[in-house]
Amino acid sequence: MAGSETWTEKYRPTSLDEYRGSTKKVDEIQKWIKNWHNRSSQALLLHGPAGSGKTSLVEAIANEQGLDLFETNASDVRTKDSLQDKLEQAVKQRSFTGKKKLILIDEIDGMTSKDRGGTAYIETIIDESRFPVVVTANDPYANGMASIRRKAKVLEMGGVHTNSIAALLRDIAQEEEIEYEDAAIKSIARRSDGDIRSAINDLQSLSQRYETIDTDAIKDLGYRDTEKDIFEALKILFKTTTAETASDATDDLDEDYDEIFEWIRENVPREYQKDHEIAAAMDALSEADLYRGRIRKGQNWTLLKYVYELMSVGVALSKDEKYSGFTRYQYPSRIKKMGQSKAKRKKRDDIGAKISEQLHVSIEEARTIIPFLQVLFEREQWRKNIIDHLDLTEDEIEYIETF
Repeated sequence: MAGSETWTEKYRPTSLDEYRGSTKKVDEIQKWIKNWHNRSSQALLLHGPAGSGKTSLVEAIANEQGLDLFETNASDVRTKDSLQDKLEQAVKQRSFTGKKKLILIDEIDGMTSKDRGGTAYIETIIDESRFPVVVTANDPYANGMASIRRKAKVLEMGGVHTNSIAALLRDIAQEEEIEYEDAAIKSIARRSDGDIRSAINDLQSLSQRYETIDTDAIKDLGYRDTEKDIFEALKILFKTTTAETASDATDDLDEDYDEIFEWIRENVPREYQKDHEIAAAMDALSEADLYRGRIRKGQNWTLLKYVYELMSVGVALSKDEKYSGFTRYQYPSRIKKMGQSKAKRKKRDDIGAKISEQLHVSIEEARTIIPFLQVLFEREQWRKNIIDHLDLTEDEIEYIETF
């Protein structure tokens, strides 16, 4: 067992081979750093949720490229003066080792919302640095971040995949000679919600209290240890031929009954192979849908038990026998379309609000101007001026260009 050393530091990756976070942007980041002098953007802004590996990736790349990394955390120093004390010489003087240098300023959104002078100084650093500057943020659209975004190439780092986190936790457990149940490791990985740092901390915390990390130990973390995901629930429901198992399949799911209904409806034709089985399952779902309508209309929640029974037991018992083999379940197309439509409406409304503020017209009238912006975007100078004046995000720019 380790002593007082935190495992997040002990197992921090020193190379890209050891890095377990999102790897989709690795080549793009390496290329930007190598070609910084020929850059089209003055800085690189990496953003994503806590524990997604932003800092670790930059550190690993610095090691791979033989760069001397100068690193500071803007959220810790908080003020312009303290940040200036740390960075003023670092961005101007070459490394004592003779290596090329890389400047990393972590968590700048922790400063921009607190100290506008600090924001301005970060901009100065970006402008005056003789070396490439990488900044990280959890929220790239926090107050005060707009001017920094305009100077930077912006890349999003997603949360780490559950399977990658679980693989790392197994490696750490074996290195620390910890006995564990694989289900418990998967549970820690799943509950971390893509935060690799949180998962490692949980594993270390449990190892200090339990000889074996099992499902009972997971309960000590204060979260459900048997939370099933929707794919597991579908597998149970579609494969079973018993009412009790089918009824239990949807217990402990995060999704509400409307989402579960859409998941089952989408995947019945993918699992069942006989026409009469599909028809019987759809009949059960149709009856469940009637109860859903009555619940929405009359708020009679006592009917919910019938919805669950029909879409679980009713569907499960519609087949003649259990199918063997693997079925690739699909995300419900209806939910996907609703989500895409909602996202598009939000972008339209956000752009409309910005136009409304600048032109002093109603948001409804401002939205009618968006098609004209697409035409104006054909002139590069006009495009740049509009983006700057409206403080448009990359998603909003894309929305206008593809309107």
